[in-house]
Amino acid sequence: MRIWVAILGTIILGFPTLALADLDEAGNIISTPNGGGGSPDGPLCGTCPAPAGDSGVDFKNGDLYVIAAGQIHHLVNCQIVGSTPIQGIGNPFSLGYDSYRDLWIISDPAADRVYQVSMAGLVVQSWPSPAPGPVGAAYDSNRDLYLISDFAVDQITRLNPNTGLPAAGIPVPAGSRIAGTGYDSGGDLIMYNGRDQATTYCISAATGALTFSLPVPGGGNNNGQGAGVAPDGNGWLSHFEQPTLYCIVKDVATAVEPSTWGAIKSVYNE
Repeated sequence: MRIWVAILGTIILGFPTLALADLDEAGNIISTPNGGGGSPDGPLCGTCPAPAGDSGVDFKNGDLYVIAAGQIHHLVNCQIVGSTPIQGIGNPFSLGYDSYRDLWIISDPAADRVYQVSMAGLVVQSWPSPAPGPVGAAYDSNRDLYLISDFAVDQITRLNPNTGLPAAGIPVPAGSRIAGTGYDSGGDLIMYNGRDQATTYCISAATGALTFSLPVPGGGNNNGQGAGVAPDGNGWLSHFEQPTLYCIVKDVATAVEPSTWGAIKSVYNE
């Protein structure tokens, strides 16, 4: 499915110019009259090879998991040690982990639905996404809410994991055609990507205020894609063009206000 929409293009003094682009169902640019965009590479604290077609990342029990081409892959020391096919979802795109219920949170932007999925890859429950284009998922363990990023409206939607009913959404303070969602329970922070800016942002889950931002490694019109926060505070993201998962360093972030996101380490699974 292709969608012609106006997207944010060149940023001048913080304000965007508009350009038409052909987007796929997940909001990725598949053609652009301006020939693409990008930003300087962000600082890194590690990389891992990514499974083909990767679109979302999160952590369970300290280990990295990646959703790619209809499967959830378990990585240890950057090596795939197990894979689980996902059944009953047409276009599984984003990945979050509900640590309270031991369930995956997966969205399908083609169907505009959000799913709870068992460790065996089976759908437990599903609900319509309150906003179109759900392309990121995370679990707010402090409030027992699911966090879903919606590229079409640029907001973080929050869902009750018991009923699927929406709580008050969070309009994002920066970034457009957003993708990926990660949650840091220690700092009460939400991580997401602005693909038009090739920038990862971190905001307060309580107020929605911007805390800091980081350039996405490799830039590009569709990056970052998936987003997740490791238990040690590392931020990880997937890349649309490159088969690589990136750990991005918070320590040299563009600070907007003091951040409590944990110190970044050189490896995610110490």
